[in-house]
Amino acid sequence: KTTQAKYRTETVDRGVVAATVTATGTISAVTTVQVGSQVSGIIQSLHADYNSPVKKGQLLATLDPTPFQTQVEQRQADVLQAQVQMRNAEIQFNRSQRLFEEKLTAESDHDAAKANYEGTKAQVAQAEAALRQTQTNLSYTRIYSPIDGVVVARQYDIGQTVAASFQAPTLFTIAQDLTKMQVQADVDQSDIS
Repeated sequence: KTTQAKYRTETVDRGVVAATVTATGTISAVTTVQVGSQVSGIIQSLHADYNSPVKKGQLLATLDPTPFQTQVEQRQADVLQAQVQMRNAEIQFNRSQRLFEEKLTAESDHDAAKANYEGTKAQVAQAEAALRQTQTNLSYTRIYSPIDGVVVARQYDIGQTVAASFQAPTLFTIAQDLTKMQVQADVDQSDIS
């Protein structure tokens, strides 16, 4: 049995030609912020989890502060030691100044005492700068939310080590407003027209 071809005829008319393009992609918030750590350490506590609403300035996680606290104490001791050395050099410089004014000491000795005093003042400034740096690192063990939003991803658990060597590792991803979403989809170039 043979089948005959069926044809449909229409009168020529104007109409709309529609082309449909399909693509798949992921939906995400328009504004997301990745929250990382500037220092390395072990996560001691987590205060937010996936889908947690957070406020700007809210504590999200804490790294173990023990090594950073030890560094702060060491730098405080360095500052004290530098200050003692500076006070001693200042006493020697003042003594040398009085003797120099009375022409009882050589100018080279006076200059050496002055240089020693100025050098110890610089050492105090260096020690204080190192102390401020370690205090800053200690403050980085507490990770706060930079925005109001909702946690959409958490990459680490309590006890895991965060390694911040060349770049800050992402601990949390926070979406600012889940009512404003976007779809990221790949469309074939030939379908774009």
